[in-house]
Amino acid sequence: MNTKYSLIFFNCLIYLSFLVGFILKENSAGGGEVDFAHIYNNIILFKNYEFSEINWLKYESSSLPIYYLIIKYLGIYNLKYLEIFNLIISFSVIFIFYNILVLLKKKNKLNVENYILFSISSLVLLSPYFRTSTFWILEENIGYLFMLLSSYFALKSQSKINFISSIFFACLAFYSRQSYAFVILIVFFYYYNFNNIFAFRNFILIILFSIFLIPSLYFFYQWNGLIPPYAALDRTIKFQLVNLPIIFSICLFYLIPFIILEDKIRILNFIKIKKIIIVISLFCLFFLFYESIRTSDVYYDIKLGGGIIYKLTFHLNIIIQDFNHQKILFILISWLGFLSILYYASKSLNLTIFFLIFLIIFSSANIIFQEYFDPMIFILILIFYKMTDTKCNFTHLFLILCGYKSTLLISNIIYYYKIVN
Repeated sequence: MNTKYSLIFFNCLIYLSFLVGFILKENSAGGGEVDFAHIYNNIILFKNYEFSEINWLKYESSSLPIYYLIIKYLGIYNLKYLEIFNLIISFSVIFIFYNILVLLKKKNKLNVENYILFSISSLVLLSPYFRTSTFWILEENIGYLFMLLSSYFALKSQSKINFISSIFFACLAFYSRQSYAFVILIVFFYYYNFNNIFAFRNFILIILFSIFLIPSLYFFYQWNGLIPPYAALDRTIKFQLVNLPIIFSICLFYLIPFIILEDKIRILNFIKIKKIIIVISLFCLFFLFYESIRTSDVYYDIKLGGGIIYKLTFHLNIIIQDFNHQKILFILISWLGFLSILYYASKSLNLTIFFLIFLIIFSSANIIFQEYFDPMIFILILIFYKMTDTKCNFTHLFLILCGYKSTLLISNIIYYYKIVN
């Protein structure tokens, strides 16, 4: 079958599955129904009170409230209209993502057809977390939209309007979720002229970011911290060492399909150059985590976070039953995750910023959920690395990612509907 028609067929299946999931209110991430109760509480809170009168003790979210402010401004409170609103946001994410890939194709003179790039951008619709956020009116997807809009305007041209728009949407991404601070840093470093620190554009850059971010100080003052009071009750901000291997393992899970297609010579050169770091990091991980991972540290409820690899290792006992052997296996997997992060971070300053910010933020979280990284890693690896890779076979990339993400989606559906429930 012709490649173009094969991809059209796969795309039809992807969009059909998404629309069926929308109609059936699929909950493949597992937390949609519970999270919806918090989201709807916030929507009603903003509906019933003027902004200055809101009691933040009743605000059931860990994020800044841009999503609810937009809903209040538009006056959308009917559930059906809210579902359509979220559906429009999600399809807008795909549209902007596709246009970014096309811009990068032209910029880097890549030999790839636009219909292949459209197919790759559509793979976001296979993410269980992106789907659940869409179907259950959750607040995550609007952050992806603002992040991608910021990237789009930064890549489009160096005009003044694009410069301002990129900064503005980077700040809106932060207002949708504080962990998106990496978007602000990426845009800042993209525009900042380090060769002439007194350049006029540097001055304007700092002024614009300052103006757009000033409102966040109001929220942090009202909350007496970086997160709202409700979230602060069970999300104390303190460094938790045991989170690092969990983060490494989740990152590895999403980097595997890219590693499979990675040029083997590049990987061998990386191993050759970093061989000392590779060996030392293995010993460090065992030294830091073997004794610190205790049965009391393992999330007590199978419905809680940790990621797929974590659950397979410690909860489902599919691979190994002995706890000490489970720890050894998990540390080895986490080590591979650390090396994968190191490899891709070395390919792009933007990916370095992303991984560093996420490590800093989520090493302080009480519970690590896989949804924090999906489809974020997929989107950023494509934008900041694969779309600069002239050796990449994008048809093979689509097929591998499609198979990988479809397997994840089906596994999630089976896991939450059969095992957990």
